[in-house]
Amino acid sequence: MATMTTTTTAPYRRSSSDRPILMVDVDHTLADLLTGLTAWLEAEHETNTKDEAEEEKETVSDSGTRRWDRSDVETERRLFYGSKHFEMKLDAVEGAVEVLKPLRSVFSLVAITDRPRSVEKQTREWLDHHFAGVFDKLVFVDGDSPGHLVARKKELYDDLKVKVAVGSDLAELTEAAKGVDRVVVVGSVPWTKAATASQSGLVQVTDWSAARDVFDQLVKEFDLQPLNKVFAGPRLARYTDDLVTVSMRKPAVFYANIISSKFTVQKQEIVRLQASEAAITAAVQVAEILRTQSCAIPTKITTRYALNRSKDRGGYRVPKIELVLQRVVPSP
Repeated sequence: MATMTTTTTAPYRRSSSDRPILMVDVDHTLADLLTGLTAWLEAEHETNTKDEAEEEKETVSDSGTRRWDRSDVETERRLFYGSKHFEMKLDAVEGAVEVLKPLRSVFSLVAITDRPRSVEKQTREWLDHHFAGVFDKLVFVDGDSPGHLVARKKELYDDLKVKVAVGSDLAELTEAAKGVDRVVVVGSVPWTKAATASQSGLVQVTDWSAARDVFDQLVKEFDLQPLNKVFAGPRLARYTDDLVTVSMRKPAVFYANIISSKFTVQKQEIVRLQASEAAITAAVQVAEILRTQSCAIPTKITTRYALNRSKDRGGYRVPKIELVLQRVVPSP
């Protein structure tokens, strides 16, 4: 039977190779979400009347790209996630894998996404298919609103000590990655304007081909020495490293169901549960629900304090907790 220990050490550690972390957004940067979303909508409307189809075409530019804003994407992608098109026809952004794969010799590559947990399996399998062996792990933001998304991403950048943040949403990265040494914006999203003034540590390029030179320069700037032997990253679909973050926006039973599914359906052995401030109570409730269901037991509890936002924006230290939950093997 597992025993419980309590410690106050930080929950995240760098890999044994001590490579600095380069974190990349999944949607728009790795996955060509808007093109896939537009193609799916056009396919859906083929069953409509001719007039309805013509009306839909009026929202598409001459290049065939729909004029999206952020609210459009948030609304439509929830339906898109449940489609076969999402599972089978979502393409990778051109050039991404060719540029990222060689960087494994100097960086630990981590993918980050704000997708809901309901498509976790599909997301991991998509990365394994299009970016096989490229990433060391996939991190879920677990945020439920754009406002919370930025704060949560900043927290993850800080916790993981990210050295380079890569994405396509300039406005989001400008806020979330303030504490990151270097920010590389690859391409853009329709609802965010291009950089109009230089920002320390931030570079914006048009595509992955142009990003190659930027990364080469960063390797020289950081004086990074490549590893003699580089191993491929793990299969992300195996769920070997996972973190669920609890907020007050959902009840404890919601998170308990997510974790229960990971143990019973995905056969994960360990899941880490994290919360801060008022959500700490909910996290403890989640652990208790899983214990009473004989689904999992906590084997380690970590507590610490962390800034909820940067000091220059009035940040202050808040309590955080992380529980390591281990699956309970059913009696034969």
